Amino acid sequence: QVNTAMHEAKLMEECDELMEIIRQRKQVIAVKIKETKVMKLRKLAQQVANCRQCLERSTVLINQAEHILKENDHARFLQTARNVAERVAMATASSQVLIPDINFNDAFENFALDFSREKKLLEGLDYLTAPNPPAVREELCTASHDTITVHWISEDEFSVSSYELQYTIFTGQANFIS
Repeated sequence: QVNTAMHEAKLMEECDELMEIIRQRKQVIAVKIKETKVMKLRKLAQQVANCRQCLERSTVLINQAEHILKENDHARFLQTARNVAERVAMATASSQVLIPDINFNDAFENFALDFSREKKLLEGLDYLTAPNPPAVREELCTASHDTITVHWISEDEFSVSSYELQYTIFTGQANFIS
């Protein structure tokens, strides 16, 4: 009972730590998303302001052009029409600035939320067990005067960080284990 209670307490402690890490990471990522949203909304607000200014200038030019078209004095019409034509040409050239900087379909292209690896790790949580021993592939093993090469395969290749290889040298009097 004491052993079970100790293991249950350890399990609760470890799970609480994992949940705290997840909660903290969730907050950090949520802040990054909000910061990106604010930055993109500022850009859009600036673009809207630029478009409104351009629209106001264009409306003024249209009104001036309509007023000039009503001019009956031909000399006066020619003098003011050239000025308005130059202003229309400048406004048309500057209208390329109105192309949006932001692609709305890729608004969060910098964020890729992929927790598949973490989910797989969490689903694999269990008691720590010893890995299966590797299977020696004798057909690939070689030995020479002072070198032995051993090849093996392991089913637990991702959970095993290293293996220790021990061998015995048989001499006439004693066996040495290395």
